[in-house]
Amino acid sequence: MTEAAVTETYPDLVPTEDCPGWLREVPLAHRGLHEPGGAPENSLPAFAAAAAAGYGVELDVMLSRDGVPVASHDPTLERAAGRGEKVADLTVAELTTVRLDGTREHVPTLAAALAVLRTVPVMVELKQPSLRVGGLETAVARLLDVHPGPWCVAGFNPASLRWFRRNRPEAVRALTAGPVNGARLPRVVRRRIAELKELPSVAPHAVSYDLTALPNAPCDAWRARGGVVVTWTADSEASLARARELADNVIFENVTP
Repeated sequence: MTEAAVTETYPDLVPTEDCPGWLREVPLAHRGLHEPGGAPENSLPAFAAAAAAGYGVELDVMLSRDGVPVASHDPTLERAAGRGEKVADLTVAELTTVRLDGTREHVPTLAAALAVLRTVPVMVELKQPSLRVGGLETAVARLLDVHPGPWCVAGFNPASLRWFRRNRPEAVRALTAGPVNGARLPRVVRRRIAELKELPSVAPHAVSYDLTALPNAPCDAWRARGGVVVTWTADSEASLARARELADNVIFENVTP
């Protein structure tokens, strides 16, 4: 399909917001700079290591039982700590007793993470499984309102990004997209996300797309019209080279960009 045919097939994929330079240019360490036997993912040492190396950070956020945004990717602690509890069922005080990957590190609050990343570009991915949004988004927004460094909010859930568009229109937004077969969202929503059909309502500054699903016609149309694509996750030299060919920026781990 030619560039003209792609843009004609996807007439709604027109960038409506200017993407900040850092989101185009600064590679983002996936959940910080973590490694087996070293700093665990989504931990304060992993964030500090990324900052010291001159990278930005992509991190994941959900709410604790007492409504505090904390950095965790999975809804349960099984993979990160060998425990079966859900993050949402524990208070922040209880989460401080959880040891990540057998280390002395625990699940950090977003506030603690941002204190480490004061001037470092950070992508805050909202782990919001519900289409009834507001609680997580409000709590995160209050912290980002006073954060001095560059940041954007990201997520698969278009309702979260629409919340930020309405309530924090100045917020830089990145729509996370891809096949998202494991996301806890209705099938029709997952399909719309993969095909970038939520772009007009979200009006993102960038798209964060699964590298394994690139290239594809919707992303080609978006980029052909000046839209920015950040891709995830490059974890080898081969995937890093592919990311550089198919996207404008990269979220990486286990490889030096």
